[in-house]
Amino acid sequence: MTPQTDRVPWRTVGWTVVYALIALAPLILSLIQLDPGRGFWVNLSVAAGFVGLALMGLQFALAAHTVRTARVFGLDLLLRFHRQVTWLIAVLIFAHPIILFVWDARFLSLLDVAQAPLRARFAVISVTLLGLLIATSIWRRRLRIRYAVWQVMHSVLAALIVITALVHVLLIGYYVREPWEQALWIAYSLAFVAIGMWVRVIRPIIRWRRRWRVVSVDGDGAGSSTIELEQVDPSAFGARGFAFQAGQYAWIHTGGSPFAMTYHPFSFSSSAQHPERVRFTIKPERGFTATVSELDPGAVVYLDGPWGHMTMERHESDGFVFLAAGVGVTPMLSMLETLADRGDDRPCLLVLGNRSEDHIIGHGQIRRLQERLPHLRVVHVISRPGEDWEGETGHIRTELLDRVLPADRTSRQYFLCASEPVMDAATAALAELGVPEARVSAERFAMA
Repeated sequence: MTPQTDRVPWRTVGWTVVYALIALAPLILSLIQLDPGRGFWVNLSVAAGFVGLALMGLQFALAAHTVRTARVFGLDLLLRFHRQVTWLIAVLIFAHPIILFVWDARFLSLLDVAQAPLRARFAVISVTLLGLLIATSIWRRRLRIRYAVWQVMHSVLAALIVITALVHVLLIGYYVREPWEQALWIAYSLAFVAIGMWVRVIRPIIRWRRRWRVVSVDGDGAGSSTIELEQVDPSAFGARGFAFQAGQYAWIHTGGSPFAMTYHPFSFSSSAQHPERVRFTIKPERGFTATVSELDPGAVVYLDGPWGHMTMERHESDGFVFLAAGVGVTPMLSMLETLADRGDDRPCLLVLGNRSEDHIIGHGQIRRLQERLPHLRVVHVISRPGEDWEGETGHIRTELLDRVLPADRTSRQYFLCASEPVMDAATAALAELGVPEARVSAERFAMA
């Protein structure tokens, strides 16, 4: 059977065209010479700055992961594109002053913020903040910036970059003289404000109405914690109620206010057949994850979601193969629980990698699933086994997969969830074994 997907080509093309038009519209300002003295290099510099500013504003739309665009492209793709476009923005924004400096060295005097005009000071501030945003994103872990702190810092820096750049343009005044120019900048400014209102006001209000509370927090031998949540007010979710597809994830914030800027993405680990109560299995590391086990029953939790394209509903198949490592097993548990609740008897293979047999997250849940799903085969792969371990050892690589995959491997649907290196290795192994790319579904949604 052919894999099914709802990523309709015309919608993909349509949103791509809209994005390109918004990004390139300010070029009109740099292509029209209103004064006779302006030359090619000045216009090139201005064009780079305008496109960079437009792309920076569009970053807010990408980070807002609006429902329509996320459903068309997938939130994982949007977030990866969000990170990649940052490099293009950096090139364009830094090129704006560099071209001017090379064309005419007199422009270097604008770097003297003590003597430079106010418009130049705002330009220097904007570029400096952009460099700080990029540096703190790339080296967040090395700088030991907690994820929650980085999220706030990232949002504030991005807003300040756009604001200072807009002030820079307004103070120059050259590009806001004509009514149509003013209309263009007003439209951009209103769009940025609207996105901000949606993300910081409207959606938090919706989350407050649709809040959840903790039913229980259960630990396992691997050190992870599973939190079970129930809806505080089921009627707030509308006539259709809350629903998610097995394999999807949500952004979570515990306690406090729904207006908080710090949310953390986690996959559902429960069956999609019972969305009135949901579970998330979380591995404690640092920051938020280390405090999950301390949640008390009745504590308020806010969810933003569901999100994600890695679901069985989008891929028709006669059987499934789940490849995971560590806490990456959680979306697989959700899919297997859903299959069990539906009485689905299609054959399934779960290949699960872990460091040791004592660190298998969801081990008890997997054993119960094997009892409920007679056609489920589980292969544990341990990289640092104990002396008594008799199963597979090493890592999920080509040789191991060639040995454990079923004979109908090319017609199965594959789902991958693990760290970047493991996913890259598994994807390459499947390609080497002849598994069609269309049969492999994976999502990577880490923000930094």
